[in-house]
Amino acid sequence: MKDQVFTGKDVEEAVAAAARALALPQEHLRYVVLDAGSPGARGGTGSQARIAVLLDSSGSHASSPSPASVPESSTPSDPRAEMQRVIQAVARAARTEIDVSLEETTETVAVRLGGEGCEFLLEDDAEVLEALEHLLQRAFGRALAPRRLTVDCAGQREKREDALRQMAQGLADQVRADGIPRTTRPLNSYERRLIHVAIGEQPGLKTFSVGEGADRRVTIAPATAEPEEA
Repeated sequence: MKDQVFTGKDVEEAVAAAARALALPQEHLRYVVLDAGSPGARGGTGSQARIAVLLDSSGSHASSPSPASVPESSTPSDPRAEMQRVIQAVARAARTEIDVSLEETTETVAVRLGGEGCEFLLEDDAEVLEALEHLLQRAFGRALAPRRLTVDCAGQREKREDALRQMAQGLADQVRADGIPRTTRPLNSYERRLIHVAIGEQPGLKTFSVGEGADRRVTIAPATAEPEEA
């Protein structure tokens, strides 16, 4: 059964919401912090905190508390070791095992995940993997800059990139057919770049990003269209 996700203005509020919904004391909840949340910049709405309450195979809440969270330090002294610590904390909370290896180049730090925990990470169209990647990006992306952090499990990243390109091409075909701009769902910065590269140089089309924060998307439009306000 899929783990239950709860939200709040911060982690404390999300945990309280989970406790009320599940009729359990907060100290008995076993959960993973998917997003610690952030205040909005310049009066914006920001992003809500999200936690996943871990369930056993029967769909019941697991009894032993073992939350996994982002390290409190925003600039860890050794982000590679801290990333592995966070991943292993998630694995322990889910009662599984995840193998972790790092491949580093001058441009990227690639996190490769394997082992029996891949089944857990790839459930529900890899929703848990995407949440874990988001967690690592928020916690360590800045510390690793200017190198780009990527996360993959059993080739899922390549599959996701192919799916994004196909989605973008489908939207581009619709724009060519009727001249009406189309906008993607919310995408992270790497996904947006894929769309820009895949479509931006096609004759008669252009792309531009719209929205703010976690709601940022890519619009595919005729080359003559005026950009939307971000």
